[in-house]
Amino acid sequence: MSTTWQGSERKSRTTISLTDTEPEPTAPDPATIIHAEPAAAESKPETVVDHREAPLVSGRRSAAVLRKENVNDQLPPATGWQAFLRAVSFGLISPKVGAAELARRADLSAIQRVYSRPMQIMVAQPLGGVGKTMCSVGLGSTFGIHSGQQALVWDNNEMMGTAGVRTNANDSTRTVWDLLNVLESFETVTARKGELSYYTRHQGNNQFSVLVADEDADRMKSIGADEFNRIHTVVSRFYDTIIVDTGNNTRSANWLASVEVTDQLVIPTTLKRNAVVSALRMIEQLESMSERTGNPHYKDLVANAVVLVTQGGGAKVSAAEQAELRENLASAVRVLIDIPYDGALDTGSIIDWQLVGDPARRAFERASAEIAAGLLAADNKRTTSTKTINR
Repeated sequence: MSTTWQGSERKSRTTISLTDTEPEPTAPDPATIIHAEPAAAESKPETVVDHREAPLVSGRRSAAVLRKENVNDQLPPATGWQAFLRAVSFGLISPKVGAAELARRADLSAIQRVYSRPMQIMVAQPLGGVGKTMCSVGLGSTFGIHSGQQALVWDNNEMMGTAGVRTNANDSTRTVWDLLNVLESFETVTARKGELSYYTRHQGNNQFSVLVADEDADRMKSIGADEFNRIHTVVSRFYDTIIVDTGNNTRSANWLASVEVTDQLVIPTTLKRNAVVSALRMIEQLESMSERTGNPHYKDLVANAVVLVTQGGGAKVSAAEQAELRENLASAVRVLIDIPYDGALDTGSIIDWQLVGDPARRAFERASAEIAAGLLAADNKRTTSTKTINR
C-alpha cells in the first residue's frame, strides 16, 4: 500500500532565470559578464545565471555581528552570590554572571536547537541494572522541559521493559502492543496527534510522553524489525525527539532496527568491570558491523557516543581501577559524563523529575547538551549528503 505522508508532497525546487520576464535591456552586472566569441546574428544564446548556490545575501559580514548579541551574556545573574548581592542591593550592584551559570545557559541553549527532521537517541547497554531506563527518563524530562518540543521515551525492550514502572501511568494500561494493533489507522494522512496520545502516557510537568513495552513477553517477541520500522515512522510524524530505551539483547531484530535509524548513541554504565566490559563488547559489535557491511554508520555512532557514568550499589571499586575503566571507555567514545547519585532516581518506582536534586539535574542538562551537539552533527551530515545526491 502506497502511503502519502503529510509534508511529503514537496515539489522539486524550480530554477528561476533572472531573464524569464524579458526586462528592458540594461547594463549587465560586471560580476555576471561572460565573454564569448561573436556568434551568428540568427542564434544568440541566452545566459542563465543559477543563484541557488550563491544567494545575494550570504551573511558573511552580518553573521559576525549577530554572534556578539548573545542574550545569555546580557541577562542578570539568577543564581550564586552574584544573584544574592544584586537582590540585597536592589539592583544597585549587579556583578557579572558567574561561569557556572553561563555554562548552564549555554547547555540549555544547545538543548533548544531545532533540526531539519525528527531525531532519535538510543540508550543502549547489554548489561541490565546499570540505569538504562533511569537515564532514558532523565533525558526525556530534560529535553521535554527545556527544548520546548515534543519528546517521546519509547521502551523498545525485546522482553518486558521497566519504563512503565518508572513513569506515571496516568490510569492507562495501553502499551506498544495496543498501538501496533491499530497502527494501520495511523498510517494515513488523516491521523492526529490527539489520537496517538491515547496510546502513550504523558508525564505532566516532566513534559514528555512514554510508549511503554507490553507486559507479555511473547507479545514483545513479536515486535521485529518491520514492526519497529512501522511504529517509528508513525511516531516520527508527531514527536521531535525520540529516546529509545533498549533491552539487553543486541542481536534482537528490534534492537538492530533501532540502530539503523539512530542519530545519537548513549551508553549508561557503572565503573565496574562487568559493566564496562559489557559496554565495550557492544561497541566492538557495532564497529564490526561497519567493517563487515562497509557502512560507516555503526562505527560513527560509537565514535560520537555519550557515556553516562551512573553510581551503582554494591562493593566499592578502587580509584585506580575506576581510572583504568574510564580510560578504556574514553578511548572509544566522544565524552563521558558522571551522573551523581540521587535518591529520587533510585526508588525502583516512579521517577518524578520535580523531586530530583540540582546536582543530578545539572548533570543531565550537561549530558543533553552533549547529545544535542551529536544530533546537530548527524543532522548536518545527512543534510549535506542529501544535497550532494540531489545535485
